[in-house]
Amino acid sequence: MGRIFGIGFFVVLIWVALEVYTEGVGGAFDGLLTRIPGIEASTDAAAPRSTPKRAAAAFQRAYDQSEARIDRAMRRQDPASNN
Repeated sequence: MGRIFGIGFFVVLIWVALEVYTEGVGGAFDGLLTRIPGIEASTDAAAPRSTPKRAAAAFQRAYDQSEARIDRAMRRQDPASNN
């Protein structure tokens, strides 16, 4: 029984550590850890650190860059079509 409790405790400890590492103290568990005296949430907006958030941000940046390239290309073609 003690072995099962130890393994479960270790798994929960790793989960909490990963949550704090990826989200920061202020974002982990929706700020639950900031209610502990002596722990303050950082007020600066850090870049998303979790893998899905980083992937979504990278996709959005690439999409925006692609749209900007298309807009620039379309603007370059307009004066040529007027001749």
